[in-house]
Amino acid sequence: MDSQRIPMKPSSAADIAAWAAVIASALAVAAVAVTGLSETNTIQPYTMTAVSACLVASTGFAVIRQLRSNRAARKRAEAYETAFASEVAARERLSFARHTASLMTSLPEGVGMRRVLEESLGRYSAEAAALVGDELTVATAEGVERSDAQAGVLRVALRTVRAGRAVADELEDDGSSTLTIPLRIRGQLKHVMVLWRRGGPFSADDLDGLSLVARIVELSMENRALLSDVRNRLSGTLQMMIELVEQRLPEYGAYSERVANYAVAVGRSLGMPDDELEDLRTAGLLHDVGMLTVPETILTSPNRLTADEMAVLRAHPEHGAELTRVASFGPGVQQAIRSHHERVDGTGYPAGLTGDSIPAASRILSICDAYVALISDRPHRARISEQEAVATLRASAGTHYDADLVELFVMARSGATSQEARRQRGVL
Repeated sequence: MDSQRIPMKPSSAADIAAWAAVIASALAVAAVAVTGLSETNTIQPYTMTAVSACLVASTGFAVIRQLRSNRAARKRAEAYETAFASEVAARERLSFARHTASLMTSLPEGVGMRRVLEESLGRYSAEAAALVGDELTVATAEGVERSDAQAGVLRVALRTVRAGRAVADELEDDGSSTLTIPLRIRGQLKHVMVLWRRGGPFSADDLDGLSLVARIVELSMENRALLSDVRNRLSGTLQMMIELVEQRLPEYGAYSERVANYAVAVGRSLGMPDDELEDLRTAGLLHDVGMLTVPETILTSPNRLTADEMAVLRAHPEHGAELTRVASFGPGVQQAIRSHHERVDGTGYPAGLTGDSIPAASRILSICDAYVALISDRPHRARISEQEAVATLRASAGTHYDADLVELFVMARSGATSQEARRQRGVL
């Protein structure tokens, strides 16, 4: 460490007084000496002795004060060194904890956890790192026998479960040392994080560092468990809403499934991330859920709808968006449903949006919905062939539909159609 960074304590009043006494005594001795050398020497021997004694005493006192000051300075330097080392260690702990959080949030759960364990080997100079729970995940350093590490890991994990708290073992008979942190999910001890090595115990800093990492892993697991619960609840809500629509529109479930499959195929071709693809699929399954608010007389009317009836029917996208909001589906799903009847030339509804102001998911859904409708039998018309349906879409590209997305749909539909056929045959 640069010694210039060590704070130096200012001289105290006692130090200043000591050196002032030394200087005064030295001046007195000098004055006596000069006087003794003069022709009029009137100095008595006891005066010279007394002045010399004062000089010796003051000098001794100054030396003692200086030694004490030096000792105090060394202690301050040592304390500063310790504090600086602690700060560096804390920064390193925090840096690795942030890295752990990045791994756990950016990678799938199993992959992220294994990466954390593997990188913990180097960070804590461990020979094995493990997560023990319903399953055992172990990462070992090069040249380490997995069976040896696993035996030590399981032994101390069981001890931690019994103790219900972190355990740091000193060297055992086999020369190994372990460090464990229990992980609790929703208040219950579900996992134990373990470090294992031979040749030396883990330090208190290692315990602090692993505790911080374990808390981040614990929080990640807790969040994933909560997210899984939310998805399960939304899945149940999704199925219930589809069944409600089917009560008014028979075959809606199969119809919406086809729309969703085609939409996801197009979204995947666009390179949409997984979360957006999931929203797109949900929006495809629920795109006409707003039909629940349309009176039965309008849905089953054999006659051409009046202007007022058409206005009620055209309100279903907004009602669908509101229903999905109340059901706690995300804003991506709500927006896709609200705008899936918009047209790129602005003649659609409910808001008359144009071009790119229409969400991409809505533009995709409008194409997929139209295609599935064209190749499906309807009460007022028979279905047409897939080739005719594609030609119809292309004829309206640039007015009703996004021209680029129409061509992307044409390329993506074959894969989606093949996947659907395999699913129907029970291959998938």
